[in-house]
Amino acid sequence: MDNELAAIILAAGLGTRMRSGRAKVLHEIGGAPMIARVVRAVAGLDPAAIAIVVGHQADEVAEAARRACPDRELSFGVQSPQRGTGDAARFGLEALGARASSDILIINGDMPRMRVETLARLLDAHRRARADISLASVELEEPGAYGRVVRDAAGAVRAIVEARDASAAERAIREINAGVYIARAPVLREALARLRADNAQGEFYLTDIVAIARSMGRAVEALRAAAAAEFAGINSREELAEMEAEIRRGTNQRLMAAGVTFIDPATAYIADEAEIGADTVIGPNVQIVGRCRIGAGVRIEGTAYLRDVEIGNGSFLKLGVRAEECHIGPDCEVGPFANLRLGTWLEGHNRIGNFVETKKARIGSGTKASHLSYLGDATIGSDTNIGCGVITVNYDGYDKHHTEIGSRCMVGCDTQLVAPVKVGDDVYVASGSTILREVPDGALAMSHHPQRQRPGWTAEWHRRHAGAKRDSHQD
Repeated sequence: MDNELAAIILAAGLGTRMRSGRAKVLHEIGGAPMIARVVRAVAGLDPAAIAIVVGHQADEVAEAARRACPDRELSFGVQSPQRGTGDAARFGLEALGARASSDILIINGDMPRMRVETLARLLDAHRRARADISLASVELEEPGAYGRVVRDAAGAVRAIVEARDASAAERAIREINAGVYIARAPVLREALARLRADNAQGEFYLTDIVAIARSMGRAVEALRAAAAAEFAGINSREELAEMEAEIRRGTNQRLMAAGVTFIDPATAYIADEAEIGADTVIGPNVQIVGRCRIGAGVRIEGTAYLRDVEIGNGSFLKLGVRAEECHIGPDCEVGPFANLRLGTWLEGHNRIGNFVETKKARIGSGTKASHLSYLGDATIGSDTNIGCGVITVNYDGYDKHHTEIGSRCMVGCDTQLVAPVKVGDDVYVASGSTILREVPDGALAMSHHPQRQRPGWTAEWHRRHAGAKRDSHQD
């Protein structure tokens, strides 16, 4: 842990140009809210403390941040109303409290391409320069609405001027403020205390701490970064889509270089936190989001949605599989059109066929459910065959109940197992049965009603309907 570093992430804004009721940092990119990506990058520095300044949808933003780094203690400052980035930084300092160390990193929460390696280089440069305040800057051909870095005749940083407040000469400057700062805690506190809202927006600009620090005789450095794309923020749906495409392309290129085959990379949406083994083949229209761990030699046929899943080596997911928060062991065959829900655990060498749905089901090695079944809140042993149309009846209107099926069983088609119920090992369940009570090992279970026939019934049925039709025509 870097005991001399604390971090503040600014994530309070709504993002009016997004034209959305959602806080900007909650919009997803690369399979995760953009705030999650920034939090992970900052946490990679292992600072002593991280404070996140929230405002719009504060609870939702805080929860997204916690999910991104469940092992980190995060603190939160609530900025309401939003009166600018400088005001937000004050709330961040307050949230850090005594944990505000000698160096404080401040970063905008809408920089989803930021890498921990880049932040580490900026921190190292700041410390080597012995600066009181350092800011990252980049040069752009079209600086647009970004704040300009204004230097004096000697080339030292004098101020940052927001584009809306800049003169024509200042707007011609191509060096812009990239939105990442590192400051010594005492200097930051004093500079923030001196902020004034003397600007076109009537807000407290964090950028003004540069000019204030210079007026205090403090050392200010602008650390020019080569990778401008990493510092790009998102302010519109168009920018969100463009960055999504860039991140996705980079992720796919990295995976292909590691031995993964994409049938159509343009239609594969893979979270950059996903791990995929060599010789895995990914078909078209596949989404792999969240913390997926996919083994080697896996084949995902296409039109699949996978979230937070583990897939063992050699498994085959056929067309149209959906799987979330589950484990698929090695050499399984799943689909087409199977739905594996939360808590599903396939031990391996399983067959889960078309239109089979599972939920909180632990299924032993070699067990098959080939078509049209629902297996929920169940434990099933190994080498059992689940026939077509089998249902574990797990819900009584108030509570869920568990079904246990042993190993080496044959459960016939169109069977209902009404939970809570247990079926032992080596059991045969006759087709069309409703199982209400425990079945002992090695038994045959059935619940058939006697079959009855009425000879000649069909011909009489047709004659009766033909007569009715004839009478209706006469009317």
